[in-house]
Amino acid sequence: MSLSRLVCATCLTLALAGPALTPAWGMDTPQPPQAGNFTLQEPAARLKLRLIPGNTLAAGYRSPFYQQNTATGAITLQTDGLQPSIQGQTAPATVLREGTAWYFQQTPADMSASLHIDTWPSDQRVIIGRIQSPHGPVAELVADGHHSQVTAIIHDGTSTRRIIAGTIYPDRHISYTISSRPSGTLQIVVNGTRNMLPMPVAATAPVMWFEAVAGQTGWHMPCHGDMARVTFTSLDVRHPAP
Repeated sequence: MSLSRLVCATCLTLALAGPALTPAWGMDTPQPPQAGNFTLQEPAARLKLRLIPGNTLAAGYRSPFYQQNTATGAITLQTDGLQPSIQGQTAPATVLREGTAWYFQQTPADMSASLHIDTWPSDQRVIIGRIQSPHGPVAELVADGHHSQVTAIIHDGTSTRRIIAGTIYPDRHISYTISSRPSGTLQIVVNGTRNMLPMPVAATAPVMWFEAVAGQTGWHMPCHGDMARVTFTSLDVRHPAP
């Protein structure tokens, strides 16, 4: 085969394969969750929450809402469908909060995660990750089992924007990355689909942090059986140098 034909054949092969989709800003190989880098927020009783520090989690903490596989490092978060809403916020939810807070103008920020939806609640909707501020969520990802897709919800004060961020694999696996940059860029990648968005104006002032979540949305039947269960096989938060 001539060199020109070889080059053409190679180009055709690459064209058929399609463009390579990589995680946001070249994230490295997924890392097993490091529990010590997070604070756990879990239900304690009706209308109450319990905060578990990272050193306690790293020492092997377990509860009906949280457990870490000692062999693989995978972390399972579970809700309790009997837990009511707290101060008007949607509930129930079990949350792993980033250990430090930051201003998006001062530091790049990346959270990458791979997870499996073990149990869908009755409405087939589970919050799986978000950027949070003292005023509420800035951006959050909601897995929708009815439509096999992940919706990104961007909150900007009184307005809310929703986009389809990616699809859910048939085996219920989802990999995502949420990244912000001091330039005002917000990037969300879900199972290879990349979305570039401006950081909401309302997020320019408050401090923020990442959260990995197993949470329900909207109204739910208050019973123990109406729960969500999510297993994070990898979870990593980074603040790379600008």
